[in-house]
Amino acid sequence: MNSELFEHQGRDMLLAACTVLCIVLGVVWTVRASDEKLVKADDPVQRTDAVMITEISVGGMKVDAGLFLKPDLVQPVAPFPADREWLDKMTIVLINRTNKTIVRAGVTMQFLDTGDCVAQPCDATLLQLGNTPLGANDGREGQPTAPRRPKRADLDWKPGQRLALRVHDFIDQISASISNRMSLSAVNRVAIHLGAFYFADGMVWSVTGFSIPDPIRAGKFTRLPSDYFPGRVGQNWPPGYSQ
Repeated sequence: MNSELFEHQGRDMLLAACTVLCIVLGVVWTVRASDEKLVKADDPVQRTDAVMITEISVGGMKVDAGLFLKPDLVQPVAPFPADREWLDKMTIVLINRTNKTIVRAGVTMQFLDTGDCVAQPCDATLLQLGNTPLGANDGREGQPTAPRRPKRADLDWKPGQRLALRVHDFIDQISASISNRMSLSAVNRVAIHLGAFYFADGMVWSVTGFSIPDPIRAGKFTRLPSDYFPGRVGQNWPPGYSQ
């Protein structure tokens, strides 16, 4: 009888231990799953792109975000482990591929936890450096762009140079822009897209191509041919390579 009792107690203890182990493993899996982050920067690229993203890192660790790295090699888009302050530690490195100086740069960050940005709308924030050059026109309004108040620090991004955009410098702006939907610590997935980039002479580039202020139609821009590129089109294509 005692042996049966001990056997029964042994089974109960083993079952209890297994239950505790399963709970612990479940908690660990949940924590690891919730700590996985994702960055996408996999927009199609063209040889005539003025600006390209060369690297995205979080806390000094490079992440796979779908970047065009070298001929015949595109990064995968892969999740990675990070803490809740990961956005504050993100750096986006870009290169100016042209032979012109860029004075204003814009990068859009979309928050995929609020929607897929395709079938569903999503929250987004425009991160900007520099200022619109004097005399540049606003293509939507047809009027000269008014100086920004307060003015941002000037940007003098030379040809061939890399520019490190630190998300930390925009973290308050980002927090305010998504505050109605979620907190910063709840952000797990973002997409990065290139915006508009202004050159010192008033020319502007976006993923749709280059445009210049129209000398005849005041306040308007004229789209340049789709194959236009200011500089040698094979230079830094992709970044670090020449063709």
